[in-house]
Amino acid sequence: MIKLSELLQSPYRDAVSIFESPLQLNRPYNPQNLESIGRNKVFTDNIIEKAKKIGRFEDYQLYEYVVGDDIFNILEQSGYTYGFFQYRVINNIVNEVGIWQSPISLGLIRRFIFDYILKVYDGLLSDDAHTELGQKYWDKVLNRALSLGYGVYVIENDKKISLSSNIDISKFYSKSSVGMNYKFLIQK
Repeated sequence: MIKLSELLQSPYRDAVSIFESPLQLNRPYNPQNLESIGRNKVFTDNIIEKAKKIGRFEDYQLYEYVVGDDIFNILEQSGYTYGFFQYRVINNIVNEVGIWQSPISLGLIRRFIFDYILKVYDGLLSDDAHTELGQKYWDKVLNRALSLGYGVYVIENDKKISLSSNIDISKFYSKSSVGMNYKFLIQK
């Protein structure tokens, strides 16, 4: 059982306050909830109130919210969130923690990665949660990175394996924990 004092000392206390009301502390934040118009509106109102507006990306307002080591970039338009990118920065490399985009804005986060993240930072490292949906996403991201001339690698433990054209990333995905041994890296 979590004691109130432990919760108040948590570096994620602010994340709870921005993503959930205090009455929902027992439920973890689920970005899929943003697909509900009502929840999206409440989330976006909290972002506008609590996050720092750092500029624009395409037709979206770009907000940044920092919780502990995690940075959230939120893409907002007309009072609604259309995507967010959660990450940590280590040695000027972005370590992706999580993403979400509205089903009506397909490709938004991929454009954000190439037209914003990789212009500011030296590279992008995937998380190790290789889901079926993530496989489709990373397949598109890695192939676009190759077409733009970025270095594309698989990281297995401490080994950096270069990938070339016609990437078949399916061998790095598994329904077992084996897939967690791999991360993808895109570098300038």
